[in-house]
Amino acid sequence: MTSGRSPETKVLFIWDVPDRLQEYLNSHLAHIDGLTLLYPAKHDEEEYIRQVRDADIIVGWRPSEELFEAAEKLKLHINPGAGVQHLLPKFRELYRENNITLVNGHGNSYFTAQHAVALLLALTNKVVRHHNGMVSGLWRTANAEARSIPLRNRRVGLLGHGAVNSKTHRFLSAFDVEFSILKRSWNEDERMPTEVTKFVPSQLHEFLERIDILIIAVPLTEETEGLIGDEEL
Repeated sequence: MTSGRSPETKVLFIWDVPDRLQEYLNSHLAHIDGLTLLYPAKHDEEEYIRQVRDADIIVGWRPSEELFEAAEKLKLHINPGAGVQHLLPKFRELYRENNITLVNGHGNSYFTAQHAVALLLALTNKVVRHHNGMVSGLWRTANAEARSIPLRNRRVGLLGHGAVNSKTHRFLSAFDVEFSILKRSWNEDERMPTEVTKFVPSQLHEFLERIDILIIAVPLTEETEGLIGDEEL
């Protein structure tokens, strides 16, 4: 006969979590029975190794080999950022040996999409060239090299349409541009902020031939590594 209690799950944070974030996590996860969040008072490897022995989940960046060796109960590692390419070789091994799963976060997606749009506008409006001119005491040189490139009627290609490029799409929808999107698969009921021309990976070259501007936001996998090379450019 069981007691009906939920099994205990301990989550260890291997970074200095700000007080405000601790309060947020504590309040939003309080409804989960048996969940204990561990915020070490000392932020060094020795303390992390001491506490990780009881941890089921680790949250943090760049865990050490020594930490993994001590993490006898570990089943999940959460990388708060999106980029995990530096962790993939190790976690492929850990998954095969101990069924430890790696997941990443997408909290940076809004800022990354905003930055993509900022870089595009810096390019089309020659912001760097104008800035350098101002630093040199030049203003309104009126030469062809400093002339802005209009976005109107340009054909924007979004390679990938996940957490980042879905926001990039929304941000750029205010401009008079056409969108082509290449993604792994499509659902009939998918809603988009604009009309789009749809492509799948087997149509990569047709997709590239159609567009003027390419914005890439896909995870680094065996399928995407080397996807854009000299021939595609």
